[in-house]
Amino acid sequence: MNRDREISAWQAGIMLFVLMFSNKILVLPSLLSEQIKMEAFFVPILMFVFEILLFVIFFFLKRKYNNVSFFDLLKSKFGKNFSIVVYVLLAAYFVTKTLLIYNTTYMFLRNLIYRDSGNILFLICVLPVVNYLAFAGLRSLGRTIQIFFPIIFLTTLFCVIVGFFGINSNLLLFQTPAKSVIFTSLKHVGCFGDTAFLFLIMDKIKIQKGQWKVLFILQIISMVFVVLINLVFILSYTYTSFLHPFAIFELMSFVKEYEGLGRIDIISVVLIIILMYFLLSVYLKAILCCTDKICPKVNQNHFIVLYDVIIGIMATAVFFTLGRVIKYGEFVLPYFSIIAFVLLPIVSLILLKRGEKNG
Repeated sequence: MNRDREISAWQAGIMLFVLMFSNKILVLPSLLSEQIKMEAFFVPILMFVFEILLFVIFFFLKRKYNNVSFFDLLKSKFGKNFSIVVYVLLAAYFVTKTLLIYNTTYMFLRNLIYRDSGNILFLICVLPVVNYLAFAGLRSLGRTIQIFFPIIFLTTLFCVIVGFFGINSNLLLFQTPAKSVIFTSLKHVGCFGDTAFLFLIMDKIKIQKGQWKVLFILQIISMVFVVLINLVFILSYTYTSFLHPFAIFELMSFVKEYEGLGRIDIISVVLIIILMYFLLSVYLKAILCCTDKICPKVNQNHFIVLYDVIIGIMATAVFFTLGRVIKYGEFVLPYFSIIAFVLLPIVSLILLKRGEKNG
């Protein structure tokens, strides 16, 4: 796409930060705590190991084929038809993740603020902004997220620090079998795998010498935040986690008033809203990157309209309760995660191996 000019290492790293962080701080900690108690914080640690491995594969692929798109690599090694199939699967993967984050955030805001408002109003408020951010181009999206990054970082840090004051129990480990931790990790693998986005914009990331550490450090910081939020939530609501489904908000919910400033837990609500807009925009950008390769002659506006219709129908007719969203995340999305954690690494490793032979 003509609008998708190169982005800097900082912009790519900040996008990666948002991807690693945003969809793991709302409902996931509550579900993990309810299912495996205090061992819950091991789940993100375990899954982040696979995220890092996926990033390492991307690192070697990007370093070897710096200015070549992932689609062109697939096309040159496996043929056009196989490349299209892979990109169709990646587009479907990001659509499924979009459905999860959109409906989870909608349930949170409806239960907390807009109790009398329906999904239509929420769609009207969300989709136009998401459509514009994604359609404006990769560099424009990257710059917008970069501008808001200090707010996101400082707000997250504030929420974590405040959450520490709500801790009322000690960490007692090894009460749950290791197989339960592994099974629960597989059950919620759908919340991970966002590193796959980097492969779609591989040729658009301009990384100067010594800048790889920017992406790696931002990714690690995001992961640390996720683990801390899970840990603080577990220690705060060990036996009542099922009563507190929205983790990052619940960390501050005990703060009612502070020196006449009113309820400061609204800060976490603002953070969730900002992250929702940016995460959905990045997901839509990923979908458009796929459709641009699959059907290069079709106007991207048509795919955006189709995207809006799919999200609108699914959100209104299928995912109208939090229970349905959770079941979708636990029993459907893990199968799509095979695309990110199995198909993508295998194909990339073959590309690297064949590249060595050809060289």
